Amino acid sequence: MSAVVMQPIRARRFHGGWHRGRRLLVALTLSQGTLCVHAESLVGLAGDALAHDASFAGAEAAYRAGLEKEPEARAALLPHLALSQSSFKNSIHVPGVPAAPYSTLGATVSLNQSLFKWDDWEAWQESRLSVADTGLAFASARQDILLKVAQAYLDALAAHDAFDLAQEHQRAVGEQLALARHSFALGAATVVDVDEAQAAVDAARSDLVQAQGTLARRYAALQKMVGHPVDRVDPVDMKTVFPLVQPGPLEQRVSDAQTSGYAVKRQQIALEIARREVSRVNAGYLPTVSLIGSVSHGNSAFISGQTNFYTGANRATSGEIGVQISIPLFDGFSTSSAKREAIALRDKAEDDLEDARRSAALDAEDAFLGVRDGLAQTLALQTAKQSAETSLRSNQKGFRVGVRINADVLNAEDKLFSARRDLDKARYDTLGQFLHLKASAAQLDEQTLATLFAGDVAKPDPLNEKK
Repeated sequence: MSAVVMQPIRARRFHGGWHRGRRLLVALTLSQGTLCVHAESLVGLAGDALAHDASFAGAEAAYRAGLEKEPEARAALLPHLALSQSSFKNSIHVPGVPAAPYSTLGATVSLNQSLFKWDDWEAWQESRLSVADTGLAFASARQDILLKVAQAYLDALAAHDAFDLAQEHQRAVGEQLALARHSFALGAATVVDVDEAQAAVDAARSDLVQAQGTLARRYAALQKMVGHPVDRVDPVDMKTVFPLVQPGPLEQRVSDAQTSGYAVKRQQIALEIARREVSRVNAGYLPTVSLIGSVSHGNSAFISGQTNFYTGANRATSGEIGVQISIPLFDGFSTSSAKREAIALRDKAEDDLEDARRSAALDAEDAFLGVRDGLAQTLALQTAKQSAETSLRSNQKGFRVGVRINADVLNAEDKLFSARRDLDKARYDTLGQFLHLKASAAQLDEQTLATLFAGDVAKPDPLNEKK
């Protein structure tokens, strides 16, 4: 994959109306050329995407919020202390009995410590599971961003290769047109040869325009993800990368996905929460036990109201401590209904877990087959490319000595172009499938990308480079 600078497509004498398109491409090149040029690696772009993506920022905020569920639930198991203070002016009127106004002033510190309340205990256990689920959701969101950026990166590189190849193909058929015209002028070719070559040039020019548009869209998609212009990308060194792209045993890949995949692990937690919820609802049948105590201090009226003990005109302090037991007798069958609901939701969670495992196995198998078949297809296309190159050279030699016609050379050019294009696509598709295979078992992270795409050489974006 060579670095190619984007230039306006030359019309020469191939088509007079092409000059309008040429001016349009020049304007596009100059408008893009104002951007600063810098190289970007996949790992760097992945970090930029994590910092820029709004959905990932939301996932991070949700993760921080989810961490608070555990201390909130644990609070029900800890002592609760409260301070209350009161100050009243009181008056009393008894017919025939004189009574002076009086005041009530005092403060109370109360304690409530749960000793046995099973639903609070189960709620705390559920909260700990919820925190674990929140962490998995955050990790899954992170992996999704890495996979999206990596796929967009590979799409941009594939479009880059397609653009380079379209340029080479356009030059090759242009040279064949010039040769056909020269042969026609010498009487060694017919006007049909010239027309066929002209048609091939027009088709190649159309392919080049399409490749340029695709390249622009791929870069735009990548820039949207990372939040800044991307002017250079690091290409993939296929000789270094492909030895690392090994699918391994299918059974192992499927097993990894069914045990380590984020969707499966989250569903396992959901099932455990559902089981805990059944136990928590059962607590509606159980008694609750609490330790209750209080200390009060105030004037005589306040203490008398608290303890029914007369202290005269003296201020006093009173206290109490004890155990309170509450036994449910009848709740209108609400606990029975809640239990049936919890059991049904537990059954649903079990079915959802089985579905998640099957989906994980299917995704892993699909990615595995994509990698395996992609590697085989790449080898076959490499052979096809070599055969197409040999065929083109033979047809070019035959054309020069008069045993092949111009159409044979053009057909050989098209076959070579198709073989190279299909080979490039197969390589990038295989890499994409390998990343999906890693992601199916929650094994895709920055270190994986750094290992897989290490040692690349910067490749300029032709849309952002001036001549």
